[in-house]
Amino acid sequence: MREGVYYPCFKDFLKTNQDKTNKQFVLIAEYSDFKMEYLDNYKGDIMGAIVPFIVYNTEYYNKGVIVFELDENSDFLFVEDMTNLNQEKVESLEISSAIVILDGLSPNITMFLDDLFEFLPENTQIVGGGAGKMTFEQDPVIFSKENGIHNNAALIVKLSNKINIGIENGWQYLEGPFITTSSEKNVLKTLNFRNAFEVYKEIVEKDSGMVFNDKNFFDIAKSYPLGIVKYDKEIIVRDPILVDENNNLVLVGDIPQNSTIQILKGEEDKLIESSAKAVNHAIKDINSKSSLIVFDCISRSIYLGDKFVQELEGMKNNTVFNTKLCGALTLGEIANNGDEYITFYNKSCVVGVIC
Repeated sequence: MREGVYYPCFKDFLKTNQDKTNKQFVLIAEYSDFKMEYLDNYKGDIMGAIVPFIVYNTEYYNKGVIVFELDENSDFLFVEDMTNLNQEKVESLEISSAIVILDGLSPNITMFLDDLFEFLPENTQIVGGGAGKMTFEQDPVIFSKENGIHNNAALIVKLSNKINIGIENGWQYLEGPFITTSSEKNVLKTLNFRNAFEVYKEIVEKDSGMVFNDKNFFDIAKSYPLGIVKYDKEIIVRDPILVDENNNLVLVGDIPQNSTIQILKGEEDKLIESSAKAVNHAIKDINSKSSLIVFDCISRSIYLGDKFVQELEGMKNNTVFNTKLCGALTLGEIANNGDEYITFYNKSCVVGVIC
């Protein structure tokens, strides 16, 4: 996969590449002037996703497109329904490394990634993220020229190169542990047999000095994610985005019943430092110019506000060989290191260096 190229609008890409027939993977910012019929004007295969923002070096945009030209040996699988992943089609791709982008608001993410892990060879390397819009409504966001645009869909882009992966989140412990005594997919109902929102509300209001009401849930919750504690003490962050009509917490990504969780808190400097560390991990042992792709959580940018540019600057300053920083701000991030389950993260930074 070649290094990403930024275009202010999709028509600029088409004008510049009107005679090409290469496969293209594209990330399109939410407020771009994009229509599916535009794909008909490109001669080759083209596939991708709509995301809240695209990233290009130290800037991020809610309009425009990042385009990654794929190698001749690359391929892709469009999954129109995440509940129906075809094992034969996955296995026929003979994947050793891939980018996976999926509907970040689907309730079927964990099931899909578990199935994908089962169907892929051992030591397959995966990076990716959750597509979607800042409305948090589950609109069609995954597309290809051949298959159209869908929600509850996913795209698996087979790469011909190895991926070096860096993953960091930077969130700090506030309170816990708690046991998830009732949950269903991405809906958290009870913690320690109490209503989960009431538990969360008590702790967050006490620490923040703010009070939840009908309009400010996300404004407060963006600073206080949940952390699932894994067996190796790794923390998988989950982002609360709303309270449903039954007073349950709705998260980006599943939270298994009987999970051990912590309530986390943000510190700006720690978050900024963590993304630079993710780049450092990904570029370790790189000795020539490579393509880099980043999936950074949209809620990190919301939390950091004007300081988010410092996060991008720290990441860019840690690249080597003047490599471009290209990618997206996403609704959840995806990664594994080959011998582990494919994990769906929230509020994290995932960096892939295509070697």
